[in-house]
Amino acid sequence: MEIGKIQILQIKRFTQHGAYLKDTSCDQEVLLPNKFILKDFKVEDSIKVFIYTDSLDRPVATTQTPYGTLEDILFLKILSIQANGCFLDLGIDKDIFMPSKAPYRFHIGQSVGVRITKDKQNRLIAGLGIKEHLIPYPHKTKYIQIEILPFEKTPLGIGCVVNKKYYGLLYQNQIFSPVALGKKTPAYITNIRSDGKLDLSLKPINNTTEDKSRLLELIAKNKILELDFNSSPEIIKQTCQMSKKSFKTLINALLKESKIKILESSKHPGQKSIHLI
Repeated sequence: MEIGKIQILQIKRFTQHGAYLKDTSCDQEVLLPNKFILKDFKVEDSIKVFIYTDSLDRPVATTQTPYGTLEDILFLKILSIQANGCFLDLGIDKDIFMPSKAPYRFHIGQSVGVRITKDKQNRLIAGLGIKEHLIPYPHKTKYIQIEILPFEKTPLGIGCVVNKKYYGLLYQNQIFSPVALGKKTPAYITNIRSDGKLDLSLKPINNTTEDKSRLLELIAKNKILELDFNSSPEIIKQTCQMSKKSFKTLINALLKESKIKILESSKHPGQKSIHLI
């Protein structure tokens, strides 16, 4: 019977305080308070509960479903701020404490990325250290879809938890639409670094069909696209929502498919422009 986990336990007896539950593999019992007991509950019923500790540090069960369990990494909302930390909403009656040496840098209502762990007294706490608990990616397979949880902004881009336990980075020059911290989303592995950290992309690798269609629609909408291979990466990103490398790859592909042509620009002498055929 582990604190911080959702488990299936069996009702052994009822008392004035609630039902006592037991794991068939051990003798330890835990109380499910009366407020969570349904009328049709009976002795030897098996029910799904979450185990945490009450205000006296005693194990207690609830049928409420928490937002996360032990070792989960997730974003939780701050409900109150104390001198030594903050209390966060875990989705159950008891809030979870997040220790902090500088709690007043946060504000009530803010969502923060934390890892659910336990302190020395076996109580659940929310830890701010996420990155140091992520492990190196042990596989060699690239270009596969994974799940990411963006949790930090860095000078290079956005740091993400990959599949709940690895570290990956979305580089700034590969982000073409807003990425919300704390919102899980699919992504793709583009590179596995020697230290086991991952380079990521929000788009499938080597699948240009969607991007080509979008670029063709953009050219059609604007009649003429005043860009060429010498255009700056910033202008290409702002106009086409893609990197310069992707832009050049797609333009070359569309030229080979005879879907576009590149002519001298009538607006910018010495530059080229892109036209539909």
